[in-house]
Amino acid sequence: MSRCVSMVLFVLACCASAPAEILNIRQAPYSAVGDGETDDRPALKRVIEAAQAGDVVLIPAGEYRMVLDGGPLVIPAGVTLWGQGGKTTLSLTSNGGDSKHREFLRPSDDVTLVGLTIRRDEGFPTILLPIGSCQRVTLRDCRIDGQKSKYGAYCHAMQVGSGTVKDLTFRGVEIVDCDYGLFQTNSAKGTLDGVLVEHCRFAENRSSDLEFNSPNGTMRNITVRECVFTDNRAKSASGGFAVGFANVTNGRVERCRITNYGSEALHVEDRSADIELVGNTIVAGSTIHRNGVILIINDSRRVTIRDNYIDGRLNPNSPHLILVTAGGDKFPNPSDVSVIDNVLINGPTTRTWYLQDGSGPEPVGNRIIDAPESP
Repeated sequence: MSRCVSMVLFVLACCASAPAEILNIRQAPYSAVGDGETDDRPALKRVIEAAQAGDVVLIPAGEYRMVLDGGPLVIPAGVTLWGQGGKTTLSLTSNGGDSKHREFLRPSDDVTLVGLTIRRDEGFPTILLPIGSCQRVTLRDCRIDGQKSKYGAYCHAMQVGSGTVKDLTFRGVEIVDCDYGLFQTNSAKGTLDGVLVEHCRFAENRSSDLEFNSPNGTMRNITVRECVFTDNRAKSASGGFAVGFANVTNGRVERCRITNYGSEALHVEDRSADIELVGNTIVAGSTIHRNGVILIINDSRRVTIRDNYIDGRLNPNSPHLILVTAGGDKFPNPSDVSVIDNVLINGPTTRTWYLQDGSGPEPVGNRIIDAPESP
């Protein structure tokens, strides 16, 4: 018995719910091939439609070519898609060539994706995981590769903002070479309540890795912790953040490592409130634009910046390491922003901080080092 099957059996044995089944996509009547050439999307569709709450769809090691058509496959409530980590690849192509927008998987309530690599292998524009109204959705030990550097069309790993999404968890997920890792449109009116992103990696994406922004909806209770963000490729000043909060209540970014970002590493704006940025290590943030490595603007309230290590020695330009400023006439100035116990290392041209008058108490306990030499 393979290790993958043994692990699934163990999980099922530990569940006290109704009897569940393992549905192997390689076995009849689903009969996927997994050779990288055969279109296995019909097999995935058949096995998903056959699955019921509590069932596990087992996708053994292999490369499964998925030729996408007009709409996403909807994963039924309570179903787990289980791959063999690092060895199960879903290779996405399109029957609409490079011009038709495509979407891949849409989860329902209590859906889990484990051990899957999802890779775009043609140039069609796509949102790989559109997330509508659902709750308790988990991605674990998955990899999403948009191959944006190879194919010019946009590729967003995940989209939220449609309907009500509650309790969304990403654990051990890697998102590389996409546009956004997670995004929503400014016009979205949905609710996102309860997001945990931990032990994840984001690399070489072309816009913000995690954009939480709800000018017309609601976003609250978001935690990003112990993640790695590296080598963002955005050029625009309006995006390219590791984590961006706008119109968010109760957000926290803690113990993350963020390296080589042209724009702000951490961005907080537009009425965001009760935000904590704690214990993060940021090296070479805001290397293209002159905004702050950490930027707080536009009526952001009750923001704590504490115990962060910000190193500007690799910056060729002159941003502030921490910038708390008005951001324009549309919103009131930031308020109740606390800057506490950070280590701030200036490069030859960086500036330590600008803190808008009245934005908060005097900074305390910060260690400021002027060290023009490279680390």
